[in-house]
Amino acid sequence: MMDLTPDAKRRFDEYLQRVHTALRGTRAIESGEVEQNVREHVEFALAGAPAPVGAEHLGAVLEQLGPPERWLPEEERPLWRRVGDRILHGPEDWRLAYLTFAVFSLTIVFFPVGGVLLLIPAFLLARAHVELLKARGEELGPRRWLVLPPIASVMVLVTASALVTPIALSLVLGGERDTLAFFGFDPQDRYDRLRLHAGFAATGTGIGWLVLSAIFAAMLPQMQKLFAPFLASLRRTHALTLAIAGAVLIGIGMVVLYVM
Repeated sequence: MMDLTPDAKRRFDEYLQRVHTALRGTRAIESGEVEQNVREHVEFALAGAPAPVGAEHLGAVLEQLGPPERWLPEEERPLWRRVGDRILHGPEDWRLAYLTFAVFSLTIVFFPVGGVLLLIPAFLLARAHVELLKARGEELGPRRWLVLPPIASVMVLVTASALVTPIALSLVLGGERDTLAFFGFDPQDRYDRLRLHAGFAATGTGIGWLVLSAIFAAMLPQMQKLFAPFLASLRRTHALTLAIAGAVLIGIGMVVLYVM
């Protein structure tokens, strides 16, 4: 029988109560057996300690045992708790990967109420993990499934925004009455409005894509580093494809505005 101070006894009782609470409802293990194992472990660890044992000595032993929830079988523990334990107690090389995935998961869960803002820290954590492994000369391996989604998501958002923004601006400008008048179109004529919208959208988008192709060619090394490892195979010559597409759109827009 352990001789504990009142504070130590209260702390030990609280620990055992948490053990029973964690194991409530599970059939894989008996809470009574777990309690007996805990008592035996604590008694053995405190065998040489002067009596009565204080809360400080007991706390060190309980910390070695780990949280009471660790006695719950792995397959019956909640997913969030398993991920949390992986982050706090898992292999060091995996902790940053699990933390990245946890933050990215919160981005999805809270997406309708501003969760997209969490994509920024998730992206930064993912990039930190990629650079850490690169510095060690290690491969991502299975960790790619935890680390790469935030990087891919930000890359897709940035790319889509860069390609779509010229289209949106062109449509807005093409709908202005002053723009219609400048090109000699009748604001009341549906066909004229449609021509102007189509011509402006094509021309403005083409100009925007030409600018983007120049930016892409000039900043390719920085973009490859920012979105590593996704853009490793890109070359400056790939910007030519975007430039050609922009030039074709400008030509189509000019035909719509001045020839049709």
